[in-house]
Amino acid sequence: MKLSVISLIIILMGLGCKNPKKTEKDSSGEVEQDTLIEAPAEIQKYKDDTWNFAFEYPEDLMVSEGKLPGNSVVINVYPENLNISKPLAIHEKPEIPYIAFLPKGFGVDAPSGSKKSIKDWDANLNLSFNINEIESQVYLLENGEPWAYFLRFNQPPEKWNETGGIFVHYALSNFKASCVSAMGESKPMEQCDPMGEDKVSFSGKVEEESKNKLNMVLESLYFMREDAEERKDFSDLINVEKPLPNIEITSPLEIKGKARGSWFFEAEAPVKLVDKDYKVLAKTSVKTEGKWMTNDFVSFSGKINFENAPDDERGYLIFEKSNASGKPELDGKYTLPVLFPPK
Repeated sequence: MKLSVISLIIILMGLGCKNPKKTEKDSSGEVEQDTLIEAPAEIQKYKDDTWNFAFEYPEDLMVSEGKLPGNSVVINVYPENLNISKPLAIHEKPEIPYIAFLPKGFGVDAPSGSKKSIKDWDANLNLSFNINEIESQVYLLENGEPWAYFLRFNQPPEKWNETGGIFVHYALSNFKASCVSAMGESKPMEQCDPMGEDKVSFSGKVEEESKNKLNMVLESLYFMREDAEERKDFSDLINVEKPLPNIEITSPLEIKGKARGSWFFEAEAPVKLVDKDYKVLAKTSVKTEGKWMTNDFVSFSGKINFENAPDDERGYLIFEKSNASGKPELDGKYTLPVLFPPK
């Protein structure tokens, strides 16, 4: 009997030790680890009063300010858990995801490899400001996927100079560089002359998670004027009454709403319809129905015609603030999600 009791205790102890539930302390006591749901990263805001720009970023990214050779200023955004040498410029290791804001530019050659102007690229970026699409470049892998951008402005932001820009570098895994001569023969990279007739190509895989985080920073980025009031929420600038968000649309699409008079120039403001990748499907403009030279809300209306709706049902209607000056600190874009009819 005594032996049976001891045996039972040993069995129960063994069961208790098998797959133990780990616990972590929080403010309310012990919580079973396998019931914890990871909270989304908190969003923080960075505002630079020296160079007049601001953006939002996840808490697991860091922002640092430094100087490059030639006393060029750089503001970097990068993952906090990376052990890297800062500041980060244009030529960095493939596996490092980062953004380099360069208000004074940086006098070095751009990366090698395949590239296109943003204007010639078959996709687009979701930015709150307009860029010079001819001078802005997208750098491409062999499969056509973008791994980096250098963004230039139609006019430099306030306090930035003409060579200023933004370099965006996604993290690459399984990176490989190859070189081909003008005769079509492979060459060792150490003998490659990309400044001559040799061509360099890159292959690898863009890491989606870090790409999405950098894109979030870009999409929230905006510029400010010196001594201007804090940027207002878009709900205080423009209200779209038709179409409503996430509603199925057909052509011709009727557009109605209200916006501050400062949203318009000569009583008009541009609107474009894009697919899920921000490829432009159609463009139009909305016109005010009253006096627009006011800071009050005025009504607007318009129509947009589109053909060949994309296979993917998702898209966006983008309302742009009319900005005759071309200065990015006076730009503004409101993005409204729409749905296309299923095919």
